[in-house]
Amino acid sequence: MIKFIRKYLNGLIMVVIKVPVRKVLYAWLVSPKKSAFSSWYDNKINEQVSISDDATMGLGLTHETLNRESARNSKLSGVCVVDKGKLLMCRPLLEVQKRRADSRKAIVFTSNYRPLKGTVPELFFTFRFMRINLRYWLKRENHTNLPGSAALLGNFVYDNANYYHFWADVIADIWYIRQHLTEEKLPDYYLIPLANLTWQWDVLRLCGIHESQVIPYAKYEVLSFDKLIVPIRHKGAANLPSWLCRAMHDMCGWTPKVPKGNRLIFVSRADADRRCVANESVIRNRLREKGFEVHTLKGLSITEQQQLFATAAIICAPHGAALTNVVWCGPHTVIIDLLSEQHMVSCFSELAAQNKLFYYPYICKRVEGANSGLKDDIIVSDSQIESVLDVVAQYTDRANNVMTG
Repeated sequence: MIKFIRKYLNGLIMVVIKVPVRKVLYAWLVSPKKSAFSSWYDNKINEQVSISDDATMGLGLTHETLNRESARNSKLSGVCVVDKGKLLMCRPLLEVQKRRADSRKAIVFTSNYRPLKGTVPELFFTFRFMRINLRYWLKRENHTNLPGSAALLGNFVYDNANYYHFWADVIADIWYIRQHLTEEKLPDYYLIPLANLTWQWDVLRLCGIHESQVIPYAKYEVLSFDKLIVPIRHKGAANLPSWLCRAMHDMCGWTPKVPKGNRLIFVSRADADRRCVANESVIRNRLREKGFEVHTLKGLSITEQQQLFATAAIICAPHGAALTNVVWCGPHTVIIDLLSEQHMVSCFSELAAQNKLFYYPYICKRVEGANSGLKDDIIVSDSQIESVLDVVAQYTDRANNVMTG
């Protein structure tokens, strides 16, 4: 009992100490709109939410049913240009490093060494985070000054190999910057969370970004530029900006096909290392009987993925980054999203609505004994499979009636 009381008092003392220290540290941060060492370009894009009832037709669900992570998003929207801006590149905690050793995020500092609000991770104030990163920051040989201007892209998640976040956070940042800065103020370089994957370079080339303009996050530890351009806006898988689909289209010169395609496509995650469908063979075989093609996207080029989705009438897939490609679908394509009950995010629902698609989310149970919605496999129940087949029949019958009528 005495030992318990001692631990409790020690914990209480630490809380009392940490609270004022944290308040001081937060006071050290500077708003992008108020720093004397930066220029602020306030958001000028009209945020008109384009969510329609069609996006959840027939399932009794709404977009609000799907969990959102709005607390992690910035309350500010605009572009900050920091004179003589400095960057501390941050390694994640060890459990994240094991998955992607070259994952990084950046903290932006003004020339008077104050960190910019909206770029400082919560973990910055923890001992574990400092222990991992401080030894890299303190080495003088790790400090690099580069001439010219650079834009800090993404900087929202540590996952530098995710197809969705590369499009929605990185590529969309380029579009966002171009809406706010005149051509002569656009960056010379782009700082990018890069895993050096072939498809990432394909996306960059498709969007007109030359290899010589790209600086991977992991290349430097501490970095300074004459001017550092920082887009600050909603990012991630929740509370998507209403212009995101348009931005992706504009960046690669895409125009959705009208009328939509007529192919029935099931996108498999059998080649993924997490969040697979444990009974995929059952739903896959049932869909094949209805004329579905089965595809995995691994190995397909970006243009091949675009064409696959653009020629589809119905797409059924377990929830995953592959569904980012719904932005290439023609209007009124049907999207059937198989989500985990513990990983319900609204990103593809919102993208589908922006692109005028019909979206059907199915909330599936995790496999028995699973404890992580982000990683664990799911099971599509028999009743859900029958419901999916009903949706397929509804739209294929309607398409046949149009053709014969």
